[in-house]
Amino acid sequence: MAHGRTRTLISALGALLLGATLTLGLSQQATVIESGTFFFQIEEDVGIEGFSYEQLEDGNLRLASEFQALSEELVVDFGTDKLFTQEVVLTPELQLVSYRIDSDTGRGRFFVEVTVEDGIATLRFEFVDPEGETERGERQVILEDEVITTGIAASQFFLMQEYINRKLDLPEGESVTRVAFDPTDIDEPFVELTFERLAPVLLEDVRTKRQIRAARVAVTQEEFRAELLACETAEEEGPCAKEGRFLGFLSSTATLAGVRLQDAPGGGALVVDVAPGSFAAQAGLRKGDIITHVNGTRVEDVRDLRNLIRFLNPNEPVTLTVVRDDETLEIEVRLSGSRLLVFRVDLFEGGFTILGEAEVSL
Repeated sequence: MAHGRTRTLISALGALLLGATLTLGLSQQATVIESGTFFFQIEEDVGIEGFSYEQLEDGNLRLASEFQALSEELVVDFGTDKLFTQEVVLTPELQLVSYRIDSDTGRGRFFVEVTVEDGIATLRFEFVDPEGETERGERQVILEDEVITTGIAASQFFLMQEYINRKLDLPEGESVTRVAFDPTDIDEPFVELTFERLAPVLLEDVRTKRQIRAARVAVTQEEFRAELLACETAEEEGPCAKEGRFLGFLSSTATLAGVRLQDAPGGGALVVDVAPGSFAAQAGLRKGDIITHVNGTRVEDVRDLRNLIRFLNPNEPVTLTVVRDDETLEIEVRLSGSRLLVFRVDLFEGGFTILGEAEVSL
């Protein structure tokens, strides 16, 4: 079954994140638990995602959101400022009941719908390209009791934070891996997510200059990493009305651009070529160098090097240890890539800056 064009459209939306209360399925009365708006910017792409998290009459939980493009580049690229709507319904124990995402843009229309009954999830999708050609697909998968639901929207990280708050007792420095269900990928709907508790950081509200301590958990998939930020403690004033409140997340993608590599015979990554004018060339990296360490961590091969660099902050230089002939050198190189910061604009009108790791509380 070929789903290439569908994946292209979903990937295009997902790449924006790397995210108004909706009218989807509002047949039951609902009590709003929390609502707000995520703001994100990655390079020239800017958008917002309004969300509402509610408890339904039957006790289930519903997360509804809508993504709106703000930058002209996005509107032109997709032919509209309304990129997608999403609705997720969960049991009180955070197990999936149903999921739906719907997008109708200049790149085509698609929707994904999932219903769960007796632990079996039925996935259905439909994609109609701009010429009217249609793809459809359906399959069933078994969901484990503790499976986490993920997806492409910023509000999905809100649900991940709910899972962390209620299900994970994770001390700082420790990590755990869980299976996650991705409804947008009908071919490979299960992925592994690794959660790692990092040191808390100190945030400063850009507008008010108020500082708060934020708990931090890194969530890593094979091709993606995000650091979730939440209130470490409850405060009487400011955005942290309750402990564990989700504030936003960070994500980075970084590469050593302009450098062609191959595995070195004795370990490490051999530099085969360096593009003139690249950051690496400017830093002094040369053909024939063998990269053995990244910021002091041993490099086993090219894949290892790329994995060590991939999730670093591209705005900060990286220190490469290289062997050149009989000499060992340390070269500081700028990376290429992008850094995404998504924050709750309803809590931080002008956003926040991260001042660094917070001091240990006594």
